[in-house]
Amino acid sequence: MPRLSAFAALATALLIACDSGPTPGEPTAELEAIAHQPASAARPNPSFQPFAFSVDNCVETVDVAGTFHEVIQFFVGPNGKEHFRFHINAKGTGVGRTTGARYQWNDRLFDITNVVPSGRGTFTLNDRTRLIGQGAAVNTVFATQIKVTVNGQGNVTVDRFRALAICR
Repeated sequence: MPRLSAFAALATALLIACDSGPTPGEPTAELEAIAHQPASAARPNPSFQPFAFSVDNCVETVDVAGTFHEVIQFFVGPNGKEHFRFHINAKGTGVGRTTGARYQWNDRLFDITNVVPSGRGTFTLNDRTRLIGQGAAVNTVFATQIKVTVNGQGNVTVDRFRALAICR
C-alpha cells in the first residue's frame, strides 16, 4: 500500500493545490477505508464539498466558489495490480475583480493510478475546465494533462505536463 499512497498523495495534492476553502478528509484515511471494501467497489460521496479560489483568464482575475462531488474507486486486479481512480465534477460561479463580470465554473477531473507488484506504476490526470462568461464576458477553457510513469527500478521514465488556456 505505500506505493499507492505516494501516488494518491500526489493526486490529492494536485486536486487541492488551488483550493483555499475547507479541504476534504485526510486522503490516507479515505484510501484505508476504501482498501477494506470488496474488489471493484466504488465509494461515491453523497455530499458536496465547497471550494473557493481565484483564477486568471485572458482579461482579469476571477474569484470562483462552488461545490464539487467526488467518486473514488480502489481495487486490486487478479494479477495484483492496484488501481486507484478519482473523479470530480465541480460547479460554481465567479465574479471578475476588475470588471465585475459574472462567470459560471464547470470542471471535470479524472485521474487514474496503476501500480503493479514489481513497483512499476503510472499516474495520469486529465482536467478540462470551463469558465463561461455571462453576457459579453470572455469564455475560457483550461486543459491540464499530467502523466508520470515509474519503472520497476523506481526511475521516472515518462514525465509529461501540459497546460493550455484558450480564451474566446
